[in-house]
Order: sequence, then C-alpha cells, then structure tokens
Amino acid sequence: MRRSLVVSLALLAIVRSQAVAQSCQGMASFSAGQMQASGNAQFGSTTNSFGAGVSYGLPSGLYAGANLSSTSFDGIDQKSLGVGANVGYQMSVGKGSKISLCPVARLAIGMGPDDAAFDINSSSTDMHFGLAVGTSMGTNPRMQILPNAGLGLSYTKFKVEDTGPGGSTAEASETYPLARLGLGLIFNQQISVRPTVDIPISSDLNETSFGVTVGYNFGSKGISKARRH
Repeated sequence: MRRSLVVSLALLAIVRSQAVAQSCQGMASFSAGQMQASGNAQFGSTTNSFGAGVSYGLPSGLYAGANLSSTSFDGIDQKSLGVGANVGYQMSVGKGSKISLCPVARLAIGMGPDDAAFDINSSSTDMHFGLAVGTSMGTNPRMQILPNAGLGLSYTKFKVEDTGPGGSTAEASETYPLARLGLGLIFNQQISVRPTVDIPISSDLNETSFGVTVGYNFGSKGISKARRH
C-alpha cells in the first residue's frame, strides 16, 4: 500500500490541473472577456485528474488564475485534492504579428491521498516556470485554430508520512524539463476547446499525459485591440 502511494504521488506533477491562459496557450484571448472559467481533465496511464478554475486578465497583458482538482489513482480508493495558482504575461512577437509569447509560472499543492486504516498521510508540491508560444490560423471570427507549445522547468516534491507508532516519513523530489503541445479551437471568440499532451523530459518519476480543457470567457472586454489574437 505504501509503495503504491509513493509511485502514484510521483505522477502528480503531470496530472495536476493545468492552469489556462491566453492565446499563447491555445485559449481564447481575454479581449473576449476579462474573466475565463474553465474545466479540464488529464489522463495518465495510472492516474486521472478532473478540475475547474477561473482566470482574470488585465489590459496590460498580465493574467492570473486559481483552480481546484481531484486526482484518482489506479488501485487506491482515496483521492488527492489539488489547489493551484498561476500567473503569466502575454506579449506579441513583432508589430502586427499573430504570434504571442507568454512567460508563465504556476504552483500546485496536493493534499492526499490519505489512508486512516494504515495511518498514511500524503502530500505533494508542483512548481513550473517556462515560456508558452501560440499563433492564430485563419480569419473566420466564428472559429479560430491556435497551435501552441510550451517548454519550461518543473519541480516536483512528494511526501508520505506514517503517523502510526514508530512511523516514518518518505520524501522524493525531482527537477526536470517539461514540454507541452496543444491545439486550441476557439468558437465565437469566447468558447475554447484545447487538447494537449504533456511530455516530461529525462524524468524518472513522471509520465506523459493527455488532457483537454474547455473554457468560456465573459465579463468586460478590457484588453486593447492591439493585444487581440
């Protein structure tokens, strides 16, 4: 049981609910609405994660968001609750360019899975810093296609505690490059559907995972026309 928990927690860096952003990450621009609500699912070979979040974009190009997620593990009845936050800044690459670039950062804290019968408490921390780039294909406002990619450095730490008599604590951590490939589909400038694949590079603890995010932009259209994509 303890070994299964350790192996499962090692996969949390990939299945943690991923934060959504602007067109540099394949989602609708905040020019369509400064608020963005989203839901997502992430699937690995031994884990499944489902989450929801909300983001807010400023006219300056700065945006930030928060999300909640629930992760289940093969062979384990208990789940992990994840709480995350993200921040980024969208920039255009060249005057009049359809290519956008975003420095991005995110933090996620995982609580569980815990097993009272075995006196097991588990937790995890996931941090990521990197760059995301995307471009817009087509001129039809009813549907846009946004190929996007990202590359950054991720850090994962997980801990399993035996709280019983004479219990011990097991910890493991890893720093590794993480690549993402995605394809955003934007409908009527407000509805986003984005499938992705996340690929850890030279990682011993993390697995490739596949996900899909659905988002909806609403609220005031406060970002200037020059920043629309």
